[in-house]
Amino acid sequence: MKRTLLSLLLSLLCMAAMQAQDLITLRDGTDIQAKVLQVSPDEIKYKRTDNPDGPDFILPTADVLLIRYANGANQVFDQPTPKTPSPYDIYASVDYGTDFVSPGLRYSDYRHLYRPSAYIRLPGDPYSPALSGVCSWLIPGLGQMLCDEVGRGFGYLGGWAGCFTLMVVGAAISYDAPGAAAPMLMVGSLGMLTIDICAIVDGVRVAKVKNMYEQDLRRQMMSSTLDVRLQPYVSSLSTATSRTPVAGVSLAVSF
Repeated sequence: MKRTLLSLLLSLLCMAAMQAQDLITLRDGTDIQAKVLQVSPDEIKYKRTDNPDGPDFILPTADVLLIRYANGANQVFDQPTPKTPSPYDIYASVDYGTDFVSPGLRYSDYRHLYRPSAYIRLPGDPYSPALSGVCSWLIPGLGQMLCDEVGRGFGYLGGWAGCFTLMVVGAAISYDAPGAAAPMLMVGSLGMLTIDICAIVDGVRVAKVKNMYEQDLRRQMMSSTLDVRLQPYVSSLSTATSRTPVAGVSLAVSF
């Protein structure tokens, strides 16, 4: 009889211990038997009931559906509403550290401010690095012209045309003066190849740098806000014999 009563008492104690613990239910349906220590807007700190002397565990509140506390209270966590990205968020996420650029600068004024390898393409970029490179491969300098750098493009095209002319002249005199034609052919062909490669690399670089400059301009334009505030005020108007209270509204504009 005593043994039966002891077993019943132990069972009641176990049931009471189980009821005294908190239950964390995650959004995926997982239940965690725990002792909740702290609940904040961003995270939940708890200890596992199977290891009460163990380390503290932390859960993001976004992963938790509800907490059933030992006293019977329930705490439900709303599903966080995803933030709709704005155009400013897109451009603000890319910062090349050039906040001092201003509209109307020439390419030669800001090309040293940017590192083309850090370029990230964003919607609204006016120039295509790939197209610029392909066009400069077909016609040296054409990619630069498509990026509104006409003078730079004609420089590459003129250099390539000069080397081509030198090679043609060397080929024309190769039968009569082979000794003089050989250096002309070599210099002309190597010059054409070198200028072509440089034009391709520079065409891609120009497109990237100009896009990075445009991104900074758009980011600065979107970050500049106009703040208009109407503020009430109360003052008094003094006369020779009395003071009259005066109320009004002040307009404050900041940008």
